[in-house]
Amino acid sequence: MQWLRAIAAIMVVIAHIKIAIDLRFYGLSFAEFPLSPFPFVAGVDIFFVISGFVMAHSSRGLHGKVGAWKSFLLRRLARVVPLYWLMTALVIVLLDVMHVPVWADTTLTQIVASFLFFPAANPDGVPLPVLDIGWSLNYEMLFYAVFALFVGLRQRWALGGVFLVLALGVAAGRWFPPASLALRFWSDPIVLEFLLGIIVYLLVSRGFRMPDPARWLVGLCGLGLFLAYPQIDFTWRFLQWGCPAALMVLAAVSGRRETRSSIAEWAGNVSYAVYLSHFFVIRALLFALERGGIRHSGAWLVGFPLGVVLGTLAASTVLHYAFERPVLRWIRRHADRDLLTGVGAPTGP
Repeated sequence: MQWLRAIAAIMVVIAHIKIAIDLRFYGLSFAEFPLSPFPFVAGVDIFFVISGFVMAHSSRGLHGKVGAWKSFLLRRLARVVPLYWLMTALVIVLLDVMHVPVWADTTLTQIVASFLFFPAANPDGVPLPVLDIGWSLNYEMLFYAVFALFVGLRQRWALGGVFLVLALGVAAGRWFPPASLALRFWSDPIVLEFLLGIIVYLLVSRGFRMPDPARWLVGLCGLGLFLAYPQIDFTWRFLQWGCPAALMVLAAVSGRRETRSSIAEWAGNVSYAVYLSHFFVIRALLFALERGGIRHSGAWLVGFPLGVVLGTLAASTVLHYAFERPVLRWIRRHADRDLLTGVGAPTGP
């Protein structure tokens, strides 16, 4: 699983490297971008499926207990919020200091909504936070909120409630398109990818296991399906990319024995920081190359993507060990132990 988290993060980094190359090196407009033979941006879809699996797996000890929702939310918010708020604050400072044109049109509403994980329109009318990459975290927070509503119930009822709310929300959004931008965002079929992760968990929790050759075959089938559908279809994305992502997650978690690697642990642990920090590395490297007069050369075409990957790995490692882990330890030290462990009296049979 840790390797897959790392791969998903690097896929997103590669997707944005390609965009930067098309824009800056080849001078293309968005409409002129050539279709990538592989949908690297589908790393986000892998993240969503992983999230569904992890939420179902990690909440096993919370079902049927008093205050389960508080414990669940504190765990998730402690993991997600601090680094995202730090990076959002950093991008706000940079937009202001560097006098980026879009900053003049950025509203206080969008800034506040960004910190609250609420989908609000940016200056172009698109529901993106100030830190663009944070759009996926707005979906994560929706999933956390829905999961928290039911986590105190027995597992079958809790997971069933999550399925019902998300599926009905998507169906209602398709049949009765809401006028509200936030409701349109929350009812996008992409939220069904979290449910695919829960399905993978249910299979594995009931003893489904595969020998390694079968796991490789299933994982390669997922990879092949990504290759078969390189172009995004927003309506059917949860099938087009969500199902291949689910196959890859299933392959990753259905082994007959768990193998651990210190490199895999590091790669998985820094994946969240990779996801949030790579935009900054891309911008910084583009600025450095242009200031150094390195443009439209083979050195640029090779050095830029390599520099982004290495720079992002370095930056994310520093962020994880110097910020994420200390903050998480501080929260665990100062928060109510019962909330963090989920200890509480059963709510009933």
